[in-house]
Amino acid sequence: MALLVLALAAGPTDATAQQVSARAYLSGNQVGVGQQFVLNVEVSGTQGVDQDPELPDLSSFSVYLGSGSSSSMQMSGGRTTVSLTIQYRFQATRAGTFTIDPVEVRAAGSAFATEPLTLTVSDAPVPQGPSAGAGAGDRGIAPEDLFVEAVPSRRQVYENQPVVVDYRIFTRVNVSSYSITRLPPATGFWVEEYPQVREPVIGQTVRDGMQYTTATIRKVALFPTGSGARTLEPLGIEAQVRVRRRSAFDPFEDFFGRGSLLNSTISTAAASRAVEIEVLPLPGGRPENFTGFVGDLDVTAALDRDSVQVSDAVTLTVVVAGSGNLRMLAEPEVEVPPGFEAFPPEVTERVDRTDAGVSGTRTYEYVLVPRVPGVGAIAPVELAYFDPGSGTYEVAASGALAVEVTGVAADGPLGTGRVRAGVEELRTDIRFIQLGSPALVLANRTLFAHPLFWITLLVPLAAVGGAAGLRRHRDRLHGDVAYARSRRAAKVARKRLAEARKLADGQDVRAFYAEAGRALEGFLADKLNIAAAGMIRDEVRDRLAVLGVATEAAEPYLECLEECDRQRFAPPTASEEERARFLGRVEEAMAAMAEHLAR
Repeated sequence: MALLVLALAAGPTDATAQQVSARAYLSGNQVGVGQQFVLNVEVSGTQGVDQDPELPDLSSFSVYLGSGSSSSMQMSGGRTTVSLTIQYRFQATRAGTFTIDPVEVRAAGSAFATEPLTLTVSDAPVPQGPSAGAGAGDRGIAPEDLFVEAVPSRRQVYENQPVVVDYRIFTRVNVSSYSITRLPPATGFWVEEYPQVREPVIGQTVRDGMQYTTATIRKVALFPTGSGARTLEPLGIEAQVRVRRRSAFDPFEDFFGRGSLLNSTISTAAASRAVEIEVLPLPGGRPENFTGFVGDLDVTAALDRDSVQVSDAVTLTVVVAGSGNLRMLAEPEVEVPPGFEAFPPEVTERVDRTDAGVSGTRTYEYVLVPRVPGVGAIAPVELAYFDPGSGTYEVAASGALAVEVTGVAADGPLGTGRVRAGVEELRTDIRFIQLGSPALVLANRTLFAHPLFWITLLVPLAAVGGAAGLRRHRDRLHGDVAYARSRRAAKVARKRLAEARKLADGQDVRAFYAEAGRALEGFLADKLNIAAAGMIRDEVRDRLAVLGVATEAAEPYLECLEECDRQRFAPPTASEEERARFLGRVEEAMAAMAEHLAR
């Protein structure tokens, strides 16, 4: 305690005199394809940076997983040194030797550029020590202890033929929770998401002679939209792992070998390896009415009755059932018999997602109105499709239908058998005349019974009370820093969100997410009266729990913060629509957080 007091007394002068510098180093200069590496950016002489470091583009040989930061203070020879280390986790995706360009850092009003680094990525796995765990404490998490695997149902398909992909986690350590930090882009695919289960099914499997606990954490059906080679990009997760580590309360315990073992939780990242899918083009000889559907189909058609009067409506129901991308199925062509008018159909659909793929039904209900008597014949409804099992084109057709129309032909032009548009609203300028009793006023009322008298009497009193409250509010703003920051948090956050909204339509994606992140961090820091720089997510989560903030408000807010961190350092791929949707999520999360903190 005496050493700590002396260090704190002398610390500010020494730390101020310490020269600021920056350097970058890797967790290891050699990794295998699919393994992780950490790019560390260390800034000495300060515990904060003016703005986020600008990383070089590493997307040609790796994918970004996540980031973290830590600060340290060392005392040696009466001198105190401080430093800040920011860790960026990546997964290697391509073998070769690569040069990592300098990282640009701005701190203490100056700009720094680190030395370039060299990383060798090999096809064979490279043994990694505890340091590769990126914060594993006394025990590192090796790549073979926890990994994610993408398992496609098939690796060779035709265009628009579904590929069901299971993303499974394999672990030999105690995983308490996990979150998906990087969703692979769906370039070249139509995606059908499977419902996310809250409690995944846990199983046991043996891989390379080792026992693993495994579970499916995500499942999707991918429909390739074109032929050629397609790559399923990696999916990244961050897992919280419980480990046993020694107590750090007594510095002499480890020296004498008396350290006690305690449970602790560490964060580790993992990502699946890229998977190649070969997409074959559809063969020639396509039928004329083929619209691109791949799978199998069955078409049925039915009328709600087989005889009607002239001008009475009859409903034609066409049901298309099968497996494949039914959401992209083109509407069937229905030949309406002459003398009938038809209105656009009402479409309903049901989609079932199973291990075998995606199936379901689409139902089209047409309203037909006959205008002349006779027998109306409805030709079979046909839909052409490609069957990948047999490799041939097939045609699904319903049976022919007929309806008997009785009565006298309607006046006016006869139907042409074409589907007509819906009813058009022509005039809206005629309104119903409101009927009601006129307002009555009671006569011979006294002055005290008139509301204006009491308003005139009470308004000055209310004004005096309001002025006193305003004066107390202003005095508290000047004297209470926490209260002032909390009161002004929303105003400052709105200004930053307005600036982010301007950047959402621009080309600088990283600047947009950086501004949105500053708005989120600043708002939470002002509300909690803490420093925004070096904000640690776990400490913030614990502090919000102490304040009684519900998990449904805290987690979306922290997920938005993590999304900002990922997008600031990952390759800029978010579109304008994605940025607009993300800004809406930020506003909703901020409003929910403000509501819970105000309780």
